[in-house]
Amino acid sequence: MQSPSRPSYLPWVDLTRIIAILFVIIVHVSYRLINEWGRIPFDWWMVGNVVEGLSRTAVSLYIMVSGYLNLSHPLPMKEYFQRRIPRVLILLVTWSLIHMILLVVVGQGEYTFLSTFRAILTGDVYLHLWFLYALFGFYLITPVFQKIVETDRNIIWYFLILWIVFEPLAFLFERFADLEFGILLPQATGYFGYYLLGYLLATREFTKKQVWLGLGAYILATLFIIFTTWGMTASSGKPDTTFYDINGFPVIIGAVGLFIVIKTFNVDSPALRFFGKTTTGIYLMHYIVLEFVKRGILGVKLTATSPINPYLGVPLATLAIFLISALITWIFLQIPVLKKIVS
Repeated sequence: MQSPSRPSYLPWVDLTRIIAILFVIIVHVSYRLINEWGRIPFDWWMVGNVVEGLSRTAVSLYIMVSGYLNLSHPLPMKEYFQRRIPRVLILLVTWSLIHMILLVVVGQGEYTFLSTFRAILTGDVYLHLWFLYALFGFYLITPVFQKIVETDRNIIWYFLILWIVFEPLAFLFERFADLEFGILLPQATGYFGYYLLGYLLATREFTKKQVWLGLGAYILATLFIIFTTWGMTASSGKPDTTFYDINGFPVIIGAVGLFIVIKTFNVDSPALRFFGKTTTGIYLMHYIVLEFVKRGILGVKLTATSPINPYLGVPLATLAIFLISALITWIFLQIPVLKKIVS
């Protein structure tokens, strides 16, 4: 079975990327609030919990749209590896080195040639760069799934069932029943389920009723994350973010629902195209910008609690980081030698 042809531009793809990067920034701005349970006012903590709950689908959306784009446009293997692998390797090595240089400059790291090589090889550089390693793994396995997609979608659904059993279901048994599956199937763990879901959901049409159900699923999943996190944290007396997990049922359900809703968006605009082009660069540099914004680069320190409180701090810091990162990325995109490290 051949994959359906894909239009040259899809507004919903850029919208998905923009929402995902905004969610990523929100998570990284607000997560410190969650760790301050009992040390900050309850309403401040709850602001962090609410925005975290709303944004936990961030990486899921990224992976889903990547799965759709790669699996819906199969390439000959030689051409595929020539185009895809060098791109992600350039991003991975370049931004690892940039972050290591900055860590050395601010006195938070010290690297030799060997330790630099080791850090890049193991991914032990900076928190958010893990996604590049995951993306590299997806790119390596994509030709296999492309062949499966061309023959039978039912096999993709079978893979997804295995993923549900050996990821979220196995996690629930282990977390709440102290039971660990004796059957091991590492091929059905990790994030690859989102990669396949992105393709399956994006290559079918949904009725208005299904879209509303998708919105309802996202809202209910978000509320579940918020209230169970609050309840479990209050019960244990320390932060319990069990249901923040990207491979947990609530995040999976929320990501599927939100993806279905976003996919119905079909309105093109210059702003959408502009920010859509900058999302890769924003993701790669946003933690650097976050650190500068936190230190008052704009004349005022912007953090989850500054200025004044989280009601202002979280949205202002998020917006500032997003816009500054987008502007820097746009500048890089105008310079041929720098374009490759932000796209």
